[in-house]
Amino acid sequence: MEIQNTNDIIILKPADPRWPANLNNLAQPPEALFCKGNLELLKKPIVAIVGTRDSTRYGLETAKKLAQQLTSVGIVTVSGLADGIDAAAHKGAGAGSTIAVLGNGVNYFYPAANVDLQKSIARDGGLLISEYPPNQKSNKFHFPQRNRIIAGLAKALIIVEADLKSGSLITKDFALDLGVEVFAVPGPINSPASRGTNEMIKTAACACLTDVSDVLSAFGMTYIDAKANTLVQVSFEARTVLDALNRDELHFDELIRQTNFAPKILTTLLTTMEMDGLLEKLAGNYYVSKVGQK
Repeated sequence: MEIQNTNDIIILKPADPRWPANLNNLAQPPEALFCKGNLELLKKPIVAIVGTRDSTRYGLETAKKLAQQLTSVGIVTVSGLADGIDAAAHKGAGAGSTIAVLGNGVNYFYPAANVDLQKSIARDGGLLISEYPPNQKSNKFHFPQRNRIIAGLAKALIIVEADLKSGSLITKDFALDLGVEVFAVPGPINSPASRGTNEMIKTAACACLTDVSDVLSAFGMTYIDAKANTLVQVSFEARTVLDALNRDELHFDELIRQTNFAPKILTTLLTTMEMDGLLEKLAGNYYVSKVGQK
């Protein structure tokens, strides 16, 4: 993996006034934190969003939406930069409102799929944190250790999707030990990705989260969606695409068939519509409408 210079790294130690105080309550506090990016984020209210790497579209959309809503009221999202739920949470929050706690050094890129995301967080106002030296490679034993720092930075923890033996459950245990409020998002009963979260809710191991307002109560805040009644004005061509996507996600080839647009014209149109927030491109060259979603 690519290695960068260490000139822009700040090392925090427990005596530093910028040190997150709750980390001192861990059974094994880190001896130092290597930080790259905007340390001011540590002064803001922080919520952790974590979950499985083997996420579903439901989980990804939920993590992304929750992070977007938290950002809109000035709350920072912290997660672990893993594939799946973690990455969706970072992306939903936006680079300038997220903290990524790594299981490797801040100058080592892992996983490969999130190289651009890691760079963007450091460059565009977010913050990378690790207890490992800047060029340290990832190790499977590092990730459970990383989870305790995620829990220690947050005032509340949201678990979006987790199987029965997910690493997110380790984060939950650290959070409960620290007195951090824990929430789990319920999922389909036939989804392996939700077996762990559903079990936590069933056994009252944490609170059930069905709306961002549930977690905002921990901060004495209420969420108001100012965009819920916003009218969206679109071109005739964009309306044609949205009408085709009205019932379900469609493959690019099926959109060509239903709209009769030339492939080049449709590609440009879809890109513009995605940038305007009218639709989302999914894996496998599928598209889904976002108009009317709340």
